[in-house]
Amino acid sequence: MEAALKKSTAGILAALMLMVMVLADPAMAGTRDDCITKCKEAGEFIKKQGINAAVKEIGDKKGRFVWNDGVSYVFLMDMKARMLAHPHKPELTKPDTLIEATDVDGKAFFVDFVKAAKKGKGWTKYTWQVPGMEINKPKHTFIYRVPDTDYFVGAGFYVMSPGVFY
Repeated sequence: MEAALKKSTAGILAALMLMVMVLADPAMAGTRDDCITKCKEAGEFIKKQGINAAVKEIGDKKGRFVWNDGVSYVFLMDMKARMLAHPHKPELTKPDTLIEATDVDGKAFFVDFVKAAKKGKGWTKYTWQVPGMEINKPKHTFIYRVPDTDYFVGAGFYVMSPGVFY
């Protein structure tokens, strides 16, 4: 019993240490904060300028919602999982819904986007192609529902290798 308790406590402490290391990493913290900030800015833009202006601005790969040398960006969707604007993959705006689309690992991550949006906000994880590179990497994306609308925006960062975020 005592040995099991020590083993369990050691496991919990190791997990806590890992969490502290990840959360204390300034690059990741800044990236997470940037994603949240840009999503909220995009939400305000939608409320003030309207959906048509937002589709144009968010879909512009040289626009104000693309940063970090083009690797980080905001995209815009509706609650039916229809992509309304994407600065790097405008072809995603063609289908009526992406709800059944999957990442390279077979994960239907757009379902997670809608679930997070229904809650108002949240983080999701999936695998996605890094813009400008021919590689797929794990991506953490913040989803933010624009208040009093059926729209939500998302922005994320890539895990390039342990401890390296982009």
